[in-house]
Parts: sequence; C-alpha cells; structure tokens
Amino acid sequence: MPPKTSIIIVSYNNYDETTGPCLESLFDDESNSEFEIIVVDNNSKDNTVEMLKKKALKHTNLSLILNIENRGFAGGNNDGVRRAKGDIVVLLNSDTVVPPNAIGKLSSLLDSNQTWAMLAPVTNEAGNEQKIYSEASDFKKIIEDGHSWCRHSNEDCFESPRLDFCCVAIKKNIYTQLGGLDESFGLGYYEDTDFSLKVLKKGYKIMITEGVFIYHKAGKSFSSHAQRRVHNLMKANRKLLKAKHPEGFQLYHIRECNFSILREYVKLQEENKLNRDICKNIYYRFMRRYMMAKSFYPTNPVKKIKYKMALNSVIKKFRKCNGEFV
Repeated sequence: MPPKTSIIIVSYNNYDETTGPCLESLFDDESNSEFEIIVVDNNSKDNTVEMLKKKALKHTNLSLILNIENRGFAGGNNDGVRRAKGDIVVLLNSDTVVPPNAIGKLSSLLDSNQTWAMLAPVTNEAGNEQKIYSEASDFKKIIEDGHSWCRHSNEDCFESPRLDFCCVAIKKNIYTQLGGLDESFGLGYYEDTDFSLKVLKKGYKIMITEGVFIYHKAGKSFSSHAQRRVHNLMKANRKLLKAKHPEGFQLYHIRECNFSILREYVKLQEENKLNRDICKNIYYRFMRRYMMAKSFYPTNPVKKIKYKMALNSVIKKFRKCNGEFV
C-alpha cells in the first residue's frame, strides 16, 4: 500500500480549463480513490466554486476550502496542508493532467527514501531538469511522449537544486518543520525556489524521477493576469528571494539544468555498458535531451560558441562510453 497521501490543488477561476480536467484525470484513476484530495479555492469570481461543490458531492475523498480572498499559491497550499491528514502532501497545479498511477508511484518512492524531502516527476513544461523533449503540440501526443519517456526511464532518479512546483511530493513533517511556503511571495513565482533552498540548507535531498510524467499546460493558472503584471510580480519576487538568501545562490538556466542530466547519462552509460537494454533506454533519453539542448542555444555569440563546444564534448563522451547506440 502506498503511504497516506494528500493531494493539494489551489484553484482560481477557469474551472473548465484548469481544475476541472485536473480533477477528472485524478478521478479517472481508481488508484487515487484512497488518497485525500483537497481543493483550495482562492475566491474565484466565475462558476468555479459552484462546479467544485458539485464535484465534492460525487466524491467522498474530495474536500474543499473556500477562501474569501485570494491567498496566492503559497497561502492556498499552506491552507491545504494544514488540513491534510497524509504523511506525504502532493502540491499539484490546477493546470495539470495526471496519468494513471502517477501519484501513487511518487508518494511510494518518496516514502521509501529517508534522506529525500521532495520528489518531482518529469513534465512537458518546466524551467529545470524536469522538462523533457517533445515536438508535439497536441495534448494526446504529448501524453504519449511522456509515457514513452517513462518506459525508457530505467526508473532513474537525479538530485536537483530546485523543483518546479507544478507537481511535487513533499514529506509533510518537513513541510511543517520549514514553515511551509513563504506567503510574502503573494500570488506566486519563486516561492518554490525559496522552499527548495530551505530544504537544501537542512541537508535533505531534492529529487527528480524520470519514471513518472505529469502533463502541464503551463501558464493557464495566470491567464487572467496582464503580462505586465506578471512581469512585475516576477521582478519583485526575485528581489525578495535574493533578500531572503543573502549568502547567495545560483539560479540555473534551463539549458544548464538539461545539460546536467546529459552528463548524468554519460555516467550511467559507462556504469551499465554491459547491459544492452539499459543502454538502449539511456540512449533514447540522451538523444531527446540532446535535441532539446540544441534548441537552447544562447543568443550571445561568445556564449553560443562555448555552448556548442560543450555539447560536442558531451556527445563525444557518450559515444566513447558505448558507440553502438550513437
């Protein structure tokens, strides 16, 4: 049996585009029936609350928190976690779609590793190593690409300096110990980076599993905000993040995050070069991340040359480990 798990979803307007499909994906999977699902609505102005109430009448494991003000991403999740009964809480964006068995696999994997504080899946849209390569724009094809990635994953897990909180499993005792998400970040942005930094300072591990995929629409939860307002919010919260961590930290660009996994694949290929099946799976992921890496070329001419040299170097090392597959 998977550990006792609570799924927290923060909702704000656009039910038919966000929270509705997300909940449907959870309820379509019978394995989620044993999990507690808590939707925190941040004072939606459309028919979202009405739709949530109807859904709660049909599903006994769904409960609602109806805020009378918009408490933002941090405040909404903190409200949900305070009510949660699970030993593991899964913070799940409303603009996600969850494939079968994903939540159970995440929570079981996190529960079985004592030094891990947080675990996240791979996804089609993220700003770090969680992002995988897919040329598709069609929802069904992206889901297929995600399933294919998981089949070739070898169940590999990698450490990361931060996670994208579109979907993240966290041990509740650690979440509580660290005071939850900092609500001074307001409506959203960088509170996940801040929490990741707090986790690392306590000596816990932050992990990504390539054996679980979550579809992420990305940006839908902020669709009602003007672009300028979002830009100003990000600018202000980045300043807040720097003030909270004066000792300094590194915000890695997605190209560097992806590159770090390419290097990990080289190590894995060397360690498993006698196992043909494992090497074929590593090759599948390496080549797709390599194609994604080529789409991340810097615009600065000097940086572009250095980046190209680094890419050439990593694929040469990969060929050297096992040229049969390259």
